[in-house]
Amino acid sequence: MDRLKRFVRELARSYRFHHETNSSLLDWIGVVGVIAFSALYLVRFTGKLPPRWDDVWFRVPAIATCLLLALRRWWPQPLARFYLPYSYATVFYCLAFFMPLSLLQNQGAPNTVVNMMLGAMLVILLTDWRNTLLMILGGYGASTAYFLATRPASEFPLEFLYWWVPLCLILVAGGSISKYVERRAELERLRRLYSGLAGSIAHEVRNPLAQVQHSMRTAQSLLPRGAADVVTVPRHQLDAIARELAQGTNAAHRGLQAITLTLQQVNGKTLDSSTFTLLSAAMCVQKAVQEYAYESVEQRARVEVQVAGDFTFRGEETACVLILFNLLKNALYYLPLHPDASITISVEAAPVHRIVVRDTGPGIAPHRLPELFEEFHSFGKSEGTGLGLAFCRRAMRAFGGDIACESELGRFTEFTLTFPETAQGAQLHLPTPEAAPPSAPVSFGGRTVLVVDDSAFNRAIVKARLRELDLRVIEARHGQEALRIIDEGAQPAAILMDMEMPGISGIEATRSLRERPAPVNSIPVLALSANDLPSWREGALAVGMNGYLTKPIQPEILSAELARVLNLDTAPAPEPEPQREAEPAAR
Repeated sequence: MDRLKRFVRELARSYRFHHETNSSLLDWIGVVGVIAFSALYLVRFTGKLPPRWDDVWFRVPAIATCLLLALRRWWPQPLARFYLPYSYATVFYCLAFFMPLSLLQNQGAPNTVVNMMLGAMLVILLTDWRNTLLMILGGYGASTAYFLATRPASEFPLEFLYWWVPLCLILVAGGSISKYVERRAELERLRRLYSGLAGSIAHEVRNPLAQVQHSMRTAQSLLPRGAADVVTVPRHQLDAIARELAQGTNAAHRGLQAITLTLQQVNGKTLDSSTFTLLSAAMCVQKAVQEYAYESVEQRARVEVQVAGDFTFRGEETACVLILFNLLKNALYYLPLHPDASITISVEAAPVHRIVVRDTGPGIAPHRLPELFEEFHSFGKSEGTGLGLAFCRRAMRAFGGDIACESELGRFTEFTLTFPETAQGAQLHLPTPEAAPPSAPVSFGGRTVLVVDDSAFNRAIVKARLRELDLRVIEARHGQEALRIIDEGAQPAAILMDMEMPGISGIEATRSLRERPAPVNSIPVLALSANDLPSWREGALAVGMNGYLTKPIQPEILSAELARVLNLDTAPAPEPEPQREAEPAAR
């Protein structure tokens, strides 16, 4: 009995998994079923078909069950969890039972044979191979049993057993094998993708972290050791410590930049054109070249910027900089093997608006160029994700432009970013640093903030940042503890909530908080996460979070976001009035 229960649970799990990635398939099958079952019955009244077995008492339930299948989005919430078991029963009745029963009752009429074959193909589409075999064998057996129970055995068409059933089983076997092979190929593709993604993160982050560790240890070894309260440190030793700390900071910056690049590549969403602003191509290039986290001064010296003519375009600055980061990263990857290679980034306003990134590295084989911008294609880098250039093309097309590559093996590789011309009269407005008024320091007045994070280290960092802002801190190790603290009477001014925690997640904890009675259901919640994917941000805001902060938290952003959700005054500090020169005394 236990073995049977495990088998049933495994079948249910396989069926649920089969529909997790395409939840709307059953809805559309329901729509098709309602139309097909109704239309094929009405055709009988045209006189084009010979008399058939009147299956109205079987067809009407088929139409009704398909209709309910199509109305999924209107199912009451308490019944929604029964949708998948209901769909399983509907597929079994309509396709595996009713179709072969119609064939038997009509003595194998040609149109019923076709219907039975179509039913088998749809079962293959809607179920995994184990449930397909179970449905086909169970449905054909049930239809045979019903026929023999209601009709004389002499009327049973033997062709059903030695021709039609074997033909359907061959169809099922072929379809199941095809699906199995396709599934294995997809799993292998995903395995390679995740392997490349993990390798990319490990390669890009492990090296900077190792350098951070080395710099910290070196700095520690340079510090004087002794019991004295005041020690004298030579100037050259202080300079050495400063250099090591600067190297560690730069290495950490490289690691964070690598994570940002990888997450942006994985994100498959197109850019929102409503957020585009007018940008200077030359300034975007300068920003990318200045902010790219080079591994050494020698690397930076290999990159040259040439501005033959600046132009403006409508786009998103962050996306444009990330495009250039990707191209710089690819070009710099081969410098160890080609120490004489150089990288030139040119901005040209004529004859077309374009940015050209050219390197004199190894080049790309001609047969690789057509696949260069396809997803999951990585050439020459075992740890690559194969998503960087695909992201570049997606972003450039969102700008209204495109990206192309020209290369000659052993000589050069040249990526050209082309941009559409902006409307006549469009002007670029860039606020200068002097024009930005200084912000007045925000006074939080000793308010209390609840920090929810399963990592004691992360809580300590956030707590230090909050205390710098004159805020009191309450800590919770997970979502359940946070809700318990609030239920016991604590009313923090705001909550900083980690997204991923054991037990209930930050999303679930916030949803539960918003369902509680006032006033605690209106406490502002800011999400904390190391994941900057738009889907995560949208999910946090959808459940009622008031903002989304990415780790590591920048003190200025934390202060600004807390001031925003607490409705505190962040008006710019008033500028001191210039002193007037004393007027000369009247003579």
